[in-house]
Amino acid sequence: MALLEAFSLQKAFGERTLFQIPHLEIQPGDRIGLVGPNGAGKSTLLHLLYGDLPPDGGRVVRRCPIALVEQLPAPGQPLPPVEDPRLLGLLGVGEGAASGGERTRLALAAALSRDTPLLLLDEPTNSLDLAGIALLRRLLGRCRGAVVLVTHDQALLEDCCTAIWELAEGGLRVFPGHYTQWLAQREQERASQQAAYDQYRGERARLEREARRLAQQAQGLRKAPRRMGNSEARLHKGSATVPQGRLARQAAVLEGRAQRLAQVDRPDSLPQVRMPLGVSSPLTSPTALRVEGLAACYGGRPVFQDLSLTLATGSRTVLLGPNGAGKSTLARCIWEQVPGVRWAPGLRIGYFAQDHQLLDPAATLLENARAHSSLPESQVRTLLANLGFAGQSVYRPAGVLSGGERAKAAFAQLLAGDYNFLLLDEPTNHLDLYARRALEGLLAQWQGTLLVITHDRALARGVGGRALWLEGGALGEAAPEALG
Repeated sequence: MALLEAFSLQKAFGERTLFQIPHLEIQPGDRIGLVGPNGAGKSTLLHLLYGDLPPDGGRVVRRCPIALVEQLPAPGQPLPPVEDPRLLGLLGVGEGAASGGERTRLALAAALSRDTPLLLLDEPTNSLDLAGIALLRRLLGRCRGAVVLVTHDQALLEDCCTAIWELAEGGLRVFPGHYTQWLAQREQERASQQAAYDQYRGERARLEREARRLAQQAQGLRKAPRRMGNSEARLHKGSATVPQGRLARQAAVLEGRAQRLAQVDRPDSLPQVRMPLGVSSPLTSPTALRVEGLAACYGGRPVFQDLSLTLATGSRTVLLGPNGAGKSTLARCIWEQVPGVRWAPGLRIGYFAQDHQLLDPAATLLENARAHSSLPESQVRTLLANLGFAGQSVYRPAGVLSGGERAKAAFAQLLAGDYNFLLLDEPTNHLDLYARRALEGLLAQWQGTLLVITHDRALARGVGGRALWLEGGALGEAAPEALG
């Protein structure tokens, strides 16, 4: 018997229908990867299945206890207790976890310790370091219950899931197979659809072209030559009537065949995300940023003391380290210019906070994007459209956006501003594959100074330049194996 079933499930936000799903079920032992672009409703669907969010239509039948690990639990948000303390040691985290990665580990420990028959995981790799992701992979392999996993980590999907649910364009498609098999089938389906569409367009164009030719030929027979006299014109008209009518009928038949061709739809275009960004006011100082003797605490505990860092203008740096080492704390210290941090004259930092704290949840997308921008509204709207927010969607409040949409909204603030230094803290968290590719392209072309905090090894390698490691309060050069 299925652990969970849903019938005629519907959810909308305002006038926007998020999805309509006729039926879905989860069987014991299922390992399901739930994929789809940002804003498709993946997190919403998990909450509907869990039961803390009501559907607008349909019903969910739950036949077992369910555990849910939400996207990056917010600081101060209470977490369920960990019933098996051994998991705390295994996951390398204590009850007083403070950093984003530590809180994710604590939420995982709480969910796994309950040993529920059904586990729902929403972006569990967000903010986890490499060791945490490897441990998550092992724990999921040993998990006895069914799992529904929302993640943009392709390696984790391939290793841990034996079925793929694709949530897109308001519907759910189920594929019984691994992630790479689903990718191959989707590409094959798109290729077949494109071939059928091209054949349909070609045949219709041929029929319409031949119909026009016959119609023009019939029209030509209707006209008498210029130098023909009246009597000759009458003779011409009589002799032309029969072939003219035949050609006109043939043209009409061909036009009818073209109209009656079974229509084949163009395959849907894959989402395109563009992030154009330039440096309009480069720095003249050879040193963009200097940190000397910096000390900081987070969650009531010291994370580093007497920390020093110098970044040259135009340099590219990636900052790595385990969860709880203080990487985000260092980023906030730089952004807030606390004592010990010196910006070069004319330095303008565009800060991407891991928790998107610079977004005003009550303001619209458009208002947030224009908050620190001198660009005219038309340019900001174009920028938002490049990120997938077109038309009336720019008036949605930031507080109702999905995690991936909030990340894109935070990038919109950067793209609309005028910065010569980018400070990015875990920028790939929540982003779908298309937005990640756009981000990689942006960073590859960026001419200003760059400091990126990430656990994403592919992104770290793409940044190039210098790699630093922060751990135990000490900052130094990262070992080559840290980049994979």
